[in-house]
Amino acid sequence: MTGRARIIALILGAQTVANVGPLGIPAIASLIRADLGLSLAQAGSFLSAYYIGPSLVSLPAGTLADRWGVKRLLVLGQVVIAAGLLAASMAGSYAALVALMIAAGFGYGMLNPTSTKAVMGWSPPAHRATLVGLKQVGLPFGGMVGAALLPALAVALGWRVAVVVSAALIAAGALATLVIYRDPPEVTVPAAPPGSRGTMTSVLASRDLWLLALATAIFAAMQTVWMSFLVLYLESAAGLTLLAASRYLALAQLGGMTGRVLFGMLSDRLFGGRRRLPLVLAGIGSAACTLAIAGTGAGASSIWLAGLAFVFGVVGIGWNGVQHTWMAELAGPRAAGTAVGLGLAVSSAGVTLGPIAFGWLVQTAGGYRGPWLGLAVSMVAALGILALVRDRRLAGPR
Repeated sequence: MTGRARIIALILGAQTVANVGPLGIPAIASLIRADLGLSLAQAGSFLSAYYIGPSLVSLPAGTLADRWGVKRLLVLGQVVIAAGLLAASMAGSYAALVALMIAAGFGYGMLNPTSTKAVMGWSPPAHRATLVGLKQVGLPFGGMVGAALLPALAVALGWRVAVVVSAALIAAGALATLVIYRDPPEVTVPAAPPGSRGTMTSVLASRDLWLLALATAIFAAMQTVWMSFLVLYLESAAGLTLLAASRYLALAQLGGMTGRVLFGMLSDRLFGGRRRLPLVLAGIGSAACTLAIAGTGAGASSIWLAGLAFVFGVVGIGWNGVQHTWMAELAGPRAAGTAVGLGLAVSSAGVTLGPIAFGWLVQTAGGYRGPWLGLAVSMVAALGILALVRDRRLAGPR
C-alpha cells in the first residue's frame, strides 16, 4: 500500500469509527426514550445536540489546522468524542445526556475540517472531490455500522453498553492516528503575500463561501432530519419493529457511502471539476425522496422502503464531499482548513436546528405528513442560494 493510500485509509477509518456512536444513537432512540421518559421531540434531538459542538468549534479548529498542522487535532478530536460518549452512557437524565452529546460534538468539530485538510494535501487536483468524498464515506459508513450494531447490542445488553462500545472504537482510532499519521512530504503551502489578509479574515469576507455554507446548511438539516426520525417514523407510521426499522436507516447510510464517492467522481470527471451541478442534482433528489416518504405509511412494501431509503442515502447524504472540496478550493490551500471549518460551522447549525424544528412541527401538527412536505419545500431556498455561488474550475492540467 502506498503512503497516500495508507493515510487516506487511516483517515477513512477515523471518520468511520467517530460516527458509529453518534449516528447509531438515533437507531436506539426509542430505548433511550423509554428509559429516560422522553418526549418524541426529545428522542429526535440527540443529533441536534451533538452538532452544536461542530457549529461552535469547526471554524477555529480549521484555523488551528492551517497554522499548526493536522495530527494533533486529529488525535484530540477523537479523544474528545470518545470521552463524551463514555460519559453520555452514564447519563441519568435528558439534560445530562444532551450536555454530554454536545461535549462529544466538540471533538467532531475538531476532527472533520482537519481530516478534510489532510486529504486535500494528499490528493492530486484531478481526484480531489473523489478522495474527499471517499473520506466523507466515513460518516454514512459509521452510521450504517452504528444502525446495525447498536440496536443489537442495546437489545441484548442495554443502550448504555452499546454506547460504551462505540466510545471504545473511537479511542482505538485515536491511538492508530497517533501511531500512523504523517503529513505529505511534498506539500508546500505558499506564504501569504505582504499586506494580505489573514486566513480567518479572508474566509469570513468571502461572499461565495458564505453563500455555499448557507445553502448546504439546508442540505445538512434535511439529511439529519432523515437520520434522526426515519426509525421513529417507520415504527409509528409503518408499524415496524425497532430492529426492522433500523435496517432501513443502515440501508440509507449504505446509499450515502455510494453517493459520496459517486458525486465526487461526477464532479471530477463528468463535470470537469465543476462543483455546483452535483449539488443541484443532490438537492432535487433529496426533495423528491422527502415528498415520497410523506406519502408512505402502513402497508408500504419492503421493496419500496428499501429503495426509498437507499436512494435518499445516495442523494441526501452523498453530496458532502463535493461541498468540502468546493469550500477548500474557493479559499485556496493557505486557508482550506478555515474555509471547511466555516462550512461545517454553518451546516452544523442547520443540523442542530433542523431536527428540533421538525420534531416540534410533528408534535404540533399531530403527524408527519405536513412537516415532511415543508422539509421538501425548504430545498427550493437552498437551490436558490446555491445558484448565486460563482463556480470555479481549477486551471491547468487535470
